[in-house]
Amino acid sequence: MNIKTSRLKKASLALLTGFTVLSLTACSQGKAEEQVSPAPVEETKEAKTTKAEVTAENSFSDPEVAAQIFMDSVFGNKTSRIKELTHVTPEQFKEMQLDLFRENGSLQIPEGWYLEADGSRYAASEILESYAKTMVSMYGDITDYKVISSEKMDAGAEVKVSVRGLAGKGLGQASREVTEQYLGPDAYKYNGTDNKKLNSIMQLVNFWSLASYYDHGGETPIVTEPVTFSVYFEKDKHGEYFPAEDTLKDLYKGAYSEGDYQDQISEKSDITTEKQDL
Repeated sequence: MNIKTSRLKKASLALLTGFTVLSLTACSQGKAEEQVSPAPVEETKEAKTTKAEVTAENSFSDPEVAAQIFMDSVFGNKTSRIKELTHVTPEQFKEMQLDLFRENGSLQIPEGWYLEADGSRYAASEILESYAKTMVSMYGDITDYKVISSEKMDAGAEVKVSVRGLAGKGLGQASREVTEQYLGPDAYKYNGTDNKKLNSIMQLVNFWSLASYYDHGGETPIVTEPVTFSVYFEKDKHGEYFPAEDTLKDLYKGAYSEGDYQDQISEKSDITTEKQDL
């Protein structure tokens, strides 16, 4: 995924406004009367200063503004300015997010393999797609994030951010509980074996379990303490900052922690606890 190279050139739009010239004729004299244009209202110095300040506060010439808008798009699902920042539409940006989780090239999946559960069959591609959507949605559930500081350089800026992100232990617990409901308490003895195909299958099972947990109303596990890390923004020829090639990936990685979290996994999931066969 390359946000930098995917930036689309801005299209200049010419706004054509048609003016209708009205001729007002005096009934008594039959002569056209001239319309008097109202005197232009001069903008006060205070109003001009306020507009300039608002523009500066929202300008991408400040890397901290660019970082805040980018995090709003990734975590808060507020994509109103993502096209202005990255030159890709919100829909294209969503596909870029999904692609990061669709990429699982290390998985060695046996040809023709599928997962059968809940009376349905799931191909590997379907499981990976559900997992990608689940992860993007879970990151979108993060609400506690902020920009701390920035350090400008010639070609860009390092921006330090603070995020209360996803709890890795919570994700693992959610996946494990659902997997054990289907495979039993000994299911995880198959994880970490020397058999790469078996490991790939178990990884897909875990992906499916996590997606099932979330689809059935499971809470996104969030760490109790924020994590501080830095992400990089490049600078264009106009002096405006934009996310670099790996900024999105680095933001996802930084917002993932093995720290403590509030355990709501068992309370929120309404998946049946009856052991089933896969």
